[in-house]
Amino acid sequence: MLVLETKISRVRRDRDFGQIEARVTLFAKIQAGRPAHPISVLTHVPARGDRPLRERLIEDAIFLARHLKSRPTVGQRRTAA
Repeated sequence: MLVLETKISRVRRDRDFGQIEARVTLFAKIQAGRPAHPISVLTHVPARGDRPLRERLIEDAIFLARHLKSRPTVGQRRTAA
């Protein structure tokens, strides 16, 4: 997966758990020769960390997108009917 651009929106802080939650949209190419398309992921990271918050949110979103891309969403079938 080649990430070309990212957009972070709907950021909020959960003070009870010390987490930052955000919707991260990745504009990525999944395969060579294919056009880029948006992948939206809701992610959260600890409020405090050793790296910038933006970097941690994007890294977690990429991790989730890679691991969730092969699973069908609710209502979708794995094979065509």
